[in-house]
Amino acid sequence: MRSAVVLVFFFQFQAVAQHQERTVLVYNIAFGGLTSGVGALINKPKNTRWTKVFLKGCWQGSVAGVLNYSSKKTLYLINKNQNGLYGWPAKILHAASYSIMENAALNEPFLQNWTFDLGPARFDFSFHGKKPFKARLLPESVYAIFMGFSYGKIDLSTSLNTGQLLFSTTHSLTIPNTPKASGVTFGRVSIYQKNDVSYHKYRIIAHELVHQFQYGEYLIFNTWLKPCEKKIKSQSLKSIFSKYVYCEIPYFFLPYYINGVYNGQHYYKNFYEFEADRFATNRYVIK
Repeated sequence: MRSAVVLVFFFQFQAVAQHQERTVLVYNIAFGGLTSGVGALINKPKNTRWTKVFLKGCWQGSVAGVLNYSSKKTLYLINKNQNGLYGWPAKILHAASYSIMENAALNEPFLQNWTFDLGPARFDFSFHGKKPFKARLLPESVYAIFMGFSYGKIDLSTSLNTGQLLFSTTHSLTIPNTPKASGVTFGRVSIYQKNDVSYHKYRIIAHELVHQFQYGEYLIFNTWLKPCEKKIKSQSLKSIFSKYVYCEIPYFFLPYYINGVYNGQHYYKNFYEFEADRFATNRYVIK
């Protein structure tokens, strides 16, 4: 009898875990498809059918969503193998995903233009030579680096291993309007408690890198503002943002805080925290 009860609970647990996995997969596909589809409509060329443009943006963005899901899924290998080097394949997959989304939202040819971030810089290039290579500053990331130094010290070796900026501290983090935590992410910069007794270093790092990816993918909303560029009359201002500075608006923080900030056993009621821990641990997350 006891064995039967254990088996029932095991299969129920497996079913719920699989449901959570489907949830994060569907979310990433839907996010990529819808944001790219709407962006394609906003940036639609004249005399082009809106249905054709929207559907094209949707299917390309959905492909990107699958890659986005795969990039976050890869971050679990950091925790599983206790090795930060798995951050690089995850980063490359995520960059490819975002590039496809951005191309789709801007009605650019599929797989033509690519973008890649490294520290406080964004690099844009094209394998077809259609657009010039660009290296632009990410201003919000400069602020995030400042915050990193405010709460810890840079972990150079782990940053090089993962390809993402990471800072470490020896005590739990208390940030205004945020519950006490073992790790905190400011856009493209994360700080983690390296001697936490409850969570292993690499689990915290994987969790925080998911947040960095979440932050980066929300910049797709910049494509929705593309028509606003035409209303800027200053040529010098246009030149600055075209050549030297990328307008990095931290959209992600708005939906994050709308989701709610919870303590204790309700911490993962926030969807973005749930997604981060689901990918970091590859296990059932109690919400």
